[in-house]
Amino acid sequence: MGFADVAEPTSRLVAPHVDADKDEPEGGVVKDLLSFGDVLSPSWLISKGLELAFDFNPVDEAKKLIAGDWVEYAQCAKAWKAMGDFCEDLSKNIAAGNKTLDSSWSGNAADAAYIYFETLARDLDQMKESFVALKENYEKTYEEVWNAAEACGDLLSGILDTAALVGLTALAGASTSFTLFGPVIAAGAVAGEIIAMINMWSKLTTTISALQTAINGSVGIVSGISASIESKTINFPVPGRAYDSPVA
Repeated sequence: MGFADVAEPTSRLVAPHVDADKDEPEGGVVKDLLSFGDVLSPSWLISKGLELAFDFNPVDEAKKLIAGDWVEYAQCAKAWKAMGDFCEDLSKNIAAGNKTLDSSWSGNAADAAYIYFETLARDLDQMKESFVALKENYEKTYEEVWNAAEACGDLLSGILDTAALVGLTALAGASTSFTLFGPVIAAGAVAGEIIAMINMWSKLTTTISALQTAINGSVGIVSGISASIESKTINFPVPGRAYDSPVA
């Protein structure tokens, strides 16, 4: 007897693809952050301003703190969705075939077969729920990374803008050093800006620290879901032996 499938599960198994410019909530913020140093090549004035406030380059340091291929991470979410859809379609096909088989076969063996396929379809539905949970968790983490990247980008822009002002003021002080008052005036003028730069960096590191905490929590959730999927796979119903009809 032939069974007509009601869905095509294999059509779900396609390579995931994320377009960073389309799939990020408002554009390529993560991508922009990771290429911040290419977009904003600090001039001498900015470099001088950063030197007065920090003993490191905040742009390079921020890129290290939030480094990672987050576009690939987003593609994982799409892959989990595809797996969940595959399980759902396969479950539908098994349930439909089981219903058709039950209408034309009776007896103890038929009852056992019905229970087996019914259990298998139900387990696949539960597997789908696990893949959906993985998808949602990955999407949530990616959104948190996006939000953190946007905040960090704004703070870095503020730091660099302020650094340019600090560098310019320091240069003005140096150019009037012959008056004896120039360096004193310059030092007083940039003190507030330097404190502002340090405060912005503190906000940036706090943002990234909160992101790291969220990512650590996500890793724990993913581990739990993965363990559940493994357990369900191991416990999938398997026929004890092949069935041979006594009248065949």
